Amino acid sequence: MRSPRRVNQSLDSVRGSFTIIYRNLFEIFSGDSHRKNLSPGGKRFLEFTWGSSANFTMDIGKSLFEEKVWHLIFIYSEIAAALWVHIFFFEVTLRDFIDSRLQRRYKRQDWWNQPGLLSKRESLQIQRVLNRSNIDELKYQVRTLLPLSFWVALLTKRYFTKVWLNLNLDSLCDGRENFHLRANEILALRNLIAHQREISSRNLIRDHAYLGELTAILDPELAREVEKRSRVLDLLLNARLVGSGGGI
Repeated sequence: MRSPRRVNQSLDSVRGSFTIIYRNLFEIFSGDSHRKNLSPGGKRFLEFTWGSSANFTMDIGKSLFEEKVWHLIFIYSEIAAALWVHIFFFEVTLRDFIDSRLQRRYKRQDWWNQPGLLSKRESLQIQRVLNRSNIDELKYQVRTLLPLSFWVALLTKRYFTKVWLNLNLDSLCDGRENFHLRANEILALRNLIAHQREISSRNLIRDHAYLGELTAILDPELAREVEKRSRVLDLLLNARLVGSGGGI
């Protein structure tokens, strides 16, 4: 059985996306006297992971403690991986959708060179991609190298006339503002996962719904196939996150 000091050292060596989980676990195992000072996240974690009647101290359950830590490490890794599948299909679908509509509207493959279309920020993103390698003769490659942030930026208010109206999405969704809001949340989730950051505090049920909703607007058949094979909801149930709305 490992000493509390060894447990602390082990936890201190772990970085990145599970920092908040570990802090909550320490709170849970600090005894009844400390339970009164639990953070809201710690209280929710205690209730939905250990049960509302949980009562532990640092003198018992060391192996159970470590088992729970490792269980949560791997379950959150699996949730992130499962969400990444949805993010991948959404990003590619959004990119191809906008690209095809703007090619049709401006009658050129390199629509980003249309005078007055892009703002300075998005123009710089295009230029950085072009400067990476000799791809200016293969203009179709440019779109595959642009980040999701570029495509989400094209959904903002400044591009309402030049981009949004040419996508003809108003009849399929509840307006540009809501579409952009959801896409921006997906972008935030994407960046957290890509940089191995903590996602447990997010409303993952909502994030999953946004991914399904926006992908379905752009490509209903693809969205059905992705959801048919998705493991996200099963994993969230396994992590006992449903009761807290998808986040700890």
